[in-house]
Amino acid sequence: METDNVAGPTGPLRVGVIAGSTRPTRRSPAIAQWVASDRSQPDLRLELVDLASFDLPMLGEPLAAVFGSYEHETTRRWAAAIASYQAYVMVVPEYNASFPGVLKNALDHLYAEWADKPVAFVGYGMAGGGRAVTQLRQVAEELRMRPVATSLHLSPQQVVDGRYAPKAGDVESRARLLAELAGALDVTHAPAADGSIR
Repeated sequence: METDNVAGPTGPLRVGVIAGSTRPTRRSPAIAQWVASDRSQPDLRLELVDLASFDLPMLGEPLAAVFGSYEHETTRRWAAAIASYQAYVMVVPEYNASFPGVLKNALDHLYAEWADKPVAFVGYGMAGGGRAVTQLRQVAEELRMRPVATSLHLSPQQVVDGRYAPKAGDVESRARLLAELAGALDVTHAPAADGSIR
């Protein structure tokens, strides 16, 4: 499946903020919604992508994702959604020193749709989800995404009544993360020496 990483001549670039857990008591949608509510980068249109709403089965495609030929409607729907974004923010909890299997499954369903796009990470957990982000970064690089250096590490205890209540400094850290993502998108879409779009 071919993807178009280039935004239109007008309007902001679409960024999918992926809530990377489907657990019934998950906090990822609240944190993802807080990330998506940022207005510090007018060139970015941040949109919540709730992994639970795609109901992906454990990987059952007969061909590897690198071939881009998807048999199942659930995969095609997921591929169309992911292909429509120019960049991503992945909001991920830490489970047993890693990130959730459901997110790895979602990543493994696709290949070309992820490639050459910037990605930022927001981890949460008792230690800010640092180990989950470290492992997720490796997977993103294998899928040819372009992770930004900055990541955001939050406490799940700040989610109260379904909303993330930022601590001192969280809003500023979010803005720095998204500024770096916006900068990575500027590089992605800058004209190459031959005038083409990279």
